[in-house]
Amino acid sequence: MIQAEPVKRVGLDDLHKKPTDLKTAIENSDGEGFIGAFIQNQSFSTTDAEGNTLLHFAAKRGNRLMVRAICSFSNHLELWKRKNSEGKLPKDVTDDPSIRRDLMSLESARPLAQNHHTKFNKQLVEKRIKEPRNENLKVLLSMDGGGLRAIIQSMFLVEMEKELGRPIYEHVHWIGGTSCGGINAATLACGIGLIDAQKIFLTSRRRIFCGNTSMFPKHDPRGIEKILKDLFGTKTPISNITAHKIMVTTAKVQSAPPLLYLFRSYAPRITNKEFEQLGYLDPSKILLWKAIRCTSAAPLYFSSFNGMADGAIFCNNPCIALMTEFFKLKKIENHRGIKNNDEIGCVISIGTGIEPVVPLNGIDINVNNAFSFGGNFREIMASGKNLITMFLYQCTTSHNVNVGQSREWAHSINVPFFRFSPKLSKCFELDNVNPEIMFNSMFETLIYVNQIKPEIVDLCRLLKALPKNEQSCDYLKITKNE
Repeated sequence: MIQAEPVKRVGLDDLHKKPTDLKTAIENSDGEGFIGAFIQNQSFSTTDAEGNTLLHFAAKRGNRLMVRAICSFSNHLELWKRKNSEGKLPKDVTDDPSIRRDLMSLESARPLAQNHHTKFNKQLVEKRIKEPRNENLKVLLSMDGGGLRAIIQSMFLVEMEKELGRPIYEHVHWIGGTSCGGINAATLACGIGLIDAQKIFLTSRRRIFCGNTSMFPKHDPRGIEKILKDLFGTKTPISNITAHKIMVTTAKVQSAPPLLYLFRSYAPRITNKEFEQLGYLDPSKILLWKAIRCTSAAPLYFSSFNGMADGAIFCNNPCIALMTEFFKLKKIENHRGIKNNDEIGCVISIGTGIEPVVPLNGIDINVNNAFSFGGNFREIMASGKNLITMFLYQCTTSHNVNVGQSREWAHSINVPFFRFSPKLSKCFELDNVNPEIMFNSMFETLIYVNQIKPEIVDLCRLLKALPKNEQSCDYLKITKNE
């Protein structure tokens, strides 16, 4: 088995030295074994003597979790459409109505209903495709935070690559990310393949969310730091990323109120002294792994790093910050007499799932004196817990207001705007390493991907019509300082 260089660097081979048979993992409903087989590049397209695929096998055994996992990890094969030698589909060989319902939902996924936003966006797409080619048009890609839900995010990128027939990094120019979205942004800008990035997320999750001997933070940061150092190197400056302009958000928490900080791979084309006066840091002095460590320092989950914490405190959805950065750089350079005719050709915003609303009994904490504190201890603790829950949800929210503002800004300047984020039926905590919750969330995302397929097709038609990013994006060259 030959693994790509990024996978080798983080030592994933060492975690899966013992061969894992995919069919055995399915038979035993072994989620970890299934992930191990995926890491080892085992084929999902194998069939038995009767022409049964792995999906037939799992469906016949009535193993719904494995059915969902197979569909999610082999989406490109569309195994739910494959018939065996008897002409039967996987849905035909199962006695479990829930499995049959799942497979039918993939087979007959209906496009989501159009609204005034999507209809106007469609008009902008068609208009832009028909316009004379403008080499100054740039594509902006924004990726939300969400911990392990980054695997959901990557599914949209994989689907886009499948439709484009080319690596997605060849079709974007600016990339912004928060937390796990920052990790995805960095891996993409470093030229790491999407499947390799998925492998790294899936297999290193227990080393990142490894727990802690103390109550807070929940996890020892040495785990994530080791992964980031191995993946990006300990000496790689963020300025080595030259094919894309990458931006990750973080919050300086050594003051009140906290301050939004951006780690950028770029700066205006003026002197260092001038751009530092304008709030830009020297990219050549920022280590990539440290920038990603800062944006991933989720409060309560990881300790802050050099006074910096997760950018989700300000913008778990960094789309507005990314668009602001684009126009800010253009204005500064033109003001200083440096020609910058760049325009936004398209904005893509990818989320990590919309979780169900969690009801809270109350957040009020009323303490008149020490005696009342003792008498109402249980209620006070419950309200305190609700306050923390509300804070965490506010930090990780990425839709509604944020999406609406980004979309209206883009549409007001006649720029196509695409937002992808599935609704999840159950809460997926950002540090939940349980394969079951991951497989179920990925399957729900797969259904959503099939429902928005017309939008993805339109997006990829537009990306093919817009100027490509012709600059080299070589992982080994970018991390050569190591």
